[in-house]
This record gives sequence, C-alpha cells and structure tokens, in this order.
Amino acid sequence: MFHGWVRSAGKALAFAVALGALGATQAQAQTPLTVVRVAGVQTDDITPLVYAIRTGMFARAGLDVQSMPTNSGAATAAAVASGAYEVGKSSLLSLMNAHLRNLPLVVIAAGVVHETRNPFAKLVVAANEPYRTGKDFDGKTIAVSALNDLSTVSVDTWLEKNGGDAHSVHFVELPVSAMLTAVVEHRVDAAFILYPPLAEALSSGKVRAVSAPYDAIAPFFVLSGWFTTTDYAAKHPDVIRTFVRVMYEAARYANGHPGETAPMMSDLTKVPMSIYQTMPRVGAATSTNPKDWQPLIDAAAKYGVIPRAFPAKDFIWSGS
Repeated sequence: MFHGWVRSAGKALAFAVALGALGATQAQAQTPLTVVRVAGVQTDDITPLVYAIRTGMFARAGLDVQSMPTNSGAATAAAVASGAYEVGKSSLLSLMNAHLRNLPLVVIAAGVVHETRNPFAKLVVAANEPYRTGKDFDGKTIAVSALNDLSTVSVDTWLEKNGGDAHSVHFVELPVSAMLTAVVEHRVDAAFILYPPLAEALSSGKVRAVSAPYDAIAPFFVLSGWFTTTDYAAKHPDVIRTFVRVMYEAARYANGHPGETAPMMSDLTKVPMSIYQTMPRVGAATSTNPKDWQPLIDAAAKYGVIPRAFPAKDFIWSGS
C-alpha cells in the first residue's frame, strides 16, 4: 500500500508541476512585449535587425522591435532625440559629432564594420584613365555622396598613404546614381561608390576600381552604430541590454549565412537578387570593443571632419 501511495503521490506531483509550467507559459505568453521602435535608412546594413525581427528573436526576448524607415542619418538622430523612436542607426561620424557637441545621445552597440577581405566601397575611374597611385590624383576632382563624411576621410587617408596630397583634391557631392555617368563623361576624375551601385558600375566595363580606401584607415573598424538618448538608456537599461544582446546574436548568424538573408533584404531594399548574389555583403559587429572604433575617430580628427579625437569608450554606453 505504501508503494501505491508513493506512486499516486508522484503522479499528483508530476501533474502539479506540469500544470504549473503550463500556467507559467500562458502567463509569459500574455505578458505584453516592450515596444522598441528602431529608426534608420533601410539599407543592407540593417540585416541583423531585420533577421532578428522576422525570425522572432526579439519577441522571444520580450521585445516588440519595429523597424521604422527614415531618409537620412540626420533625420534618424532628430527623430530619436525627440522621443519619436527609442533607438536609431547612424554613421559613426554623426555620432562622434553628437558626442563632441554634448547632445543627449549615447551609442549602445556597434553597427557595420569594414573588413579588408570584404570591401564594399571603392574608388573608381574611367576605364581608359591611367590613375593608379595617390599622387596621380593631386589636383583632381573626386565625387562623393556627402562631403565631410566617411567617404572623404577614407579617400584622404588613402591618398596620403599612397604619395598624394589630400589638400590638393577637390571633392564634389553627387547622388550615387549620377556618379557613373559623371566619371565616364570626365566631369569628375574619380568617384567613391558603395555596393550595390558599385556592382552595376563595374559590370558596365566603363570604369575600373583603383583602390578600396577604407583599408587605409584600418583593416578592420566600425563604420556605424546603434544609439538612443541618455534618458532612455538610464530609464530602460534592461531593454537596452536585451536589444544589444539579440542584435549581436543575430549579427553572428547573419554574417555566416549571407545567402539566407539575401532574399529578405532584396525584398526590403528593392535591390534585385541578381545584384545581391554577386555583391559583397556588409559585415556586422558582434561585440562592443572600443579598439575597433578608435581608427575612424583618429582619422576623422586628422582630416578635420570632427573637431578633435577622443577615446572611443567615452561615447559608448557604459551599461552595455
């Protein structure tokens, strides 16, 4: 009889545990997710974000992350600063200037990175032009998508490291869509173009690549960052830590599975799959390491894009 009682009690305990687990699961399912609206231009560099949203990684971590499209980094920063969105994505140079101007924004995670083995931006010239070294560009005109940004910093750095005089070069701002024609028609001597437009330019046979100027800054460095306001980070540290953790997890997976993420990013960006299948995919950071941010800070200060250099750790959220 004793053994029978033990078996009955054991069954009852097992049933109670199962019932409790079911109740906990149901309670968890009913717990509302924390909404985090993330603003940024919808380009390939948000692949980890999109992947984490579509595969439910954020939802399983308790966050309802929503990707909100913006037209520029400046618009993103303004929207986050106003409280319209909780998190934003921007170029590292914009975030450097925000830090030096004491704006209430803080970087919470590294975004995309440059890697020598996977260049996604190149300096191109007309196919029949002889330019090859930095000195060949002294006094020449180079088209960039924006003045005083990463494009000009990287080209200046490459020019000087290859015998050129960066101060003699004239930069002009052109839409990326107009760069190929401008180079071919010799209205500019060179253009700094990123993928995916770079793939189309090179496949035309009308231009050739001279260099990958990002390499002149460092073989590996952070290009962009995810940020929020200092007030939001202070009031919601757990949300920020969770967001960063999931982003880096998604980045590790996305970096290793470019073929899997290509269809969803082609659908989002409207870049044809034929281009996605041939172009280098931008890599994403998988950790927050200040040494990976410092090369761009130092180069930007050297060429006057930011007023002064500073330790990278100074503008990275300490809670991350």
